[in-house]
Amino acid sequence: MNMKLHNPTLRVIEVIETVAENQSGLSLSQISSKINCPKSTLMPILKTLCEKNYLLFSEETLLYTMGKEILFISSMYESNNTSLDLIQEQMKRLSTECNETCHLGILTGNEIMYLLKISTTNPIQLISSVGKRLPAYATALGKALLFDKSLNELEELFSNPFQAFTAQTLKTPIELYNNIHNNNSFTYENEEITNHACCIALPIREDGKIVAALSVSFLTFTTSSEKVLKIKKELLKSASIIERIIKNKGFSY
Repeated sequence: MNMKLHNPTLRVIEVIETVAENQSGLSLSQISSKINCPKSTLMPILKTLCEKNYLLFSEETLLYTMGKEILFISSMYESNNTSLDLIQEQMKRLSTECNETCHLGILTGNEIMYLLKISTTNPIQLISSVGKRLPAYATALGKALLFDKSLNELEELFSNPFQAFTAQTLKTPIELYNNIHNNNSFTYENEEITNHACCIALPIREDGKIVAALSVSFLTFTTSSEKVLKIKKELLKSASIIERIIKNKGFSY
């Protein structure tokens, strides 16, 4: 039997997540609009979060940003997860070998959440960041995480219309299903969420179950068929090593 979630607590979590997704900060009106919550209800929540240093409020800009306590909790969480440290080291190797940005992500509902990101310098900045969530249908990581889903499961998961980020964004669950299963075990993103940016991903499994996904992102005008083959080769190697890390150290997300 599922326990009903506590709405006031959910509201606090929603406030923190909304501010976290907007690194430049949000005003009271913006937060109220984004989470559809009256300002009168928000004010005591924001005041308490600021008093406890989970949020910061600027008297000059009148914007709320993330506070130091969030960083402290995040660092404590990471320090208690040795598997994440080992995975990050493997991702650094992958990024160096491919000279591209790589990500590790998990599925939360019908979105992906980035757990790790190893960046390289390139002329176009990707919109991804650790902790950020994006629709699974628009990313190679998301497609890899959805790899074992049936068409019916995808239709249930994505009951609302797909938001178009670019002209290449997929439009329907059936299109998503066909796209996922068109390239063996690899999944692809072709300028579907950011123009000029592509990505290749693989599922990461524990005891046969998909628990995460690993990807390499690159720009359309800096790659070649030879480079894509190298990325796929290195992805396979790193995914295999990460699966062994997870088997030995565990992975709870």
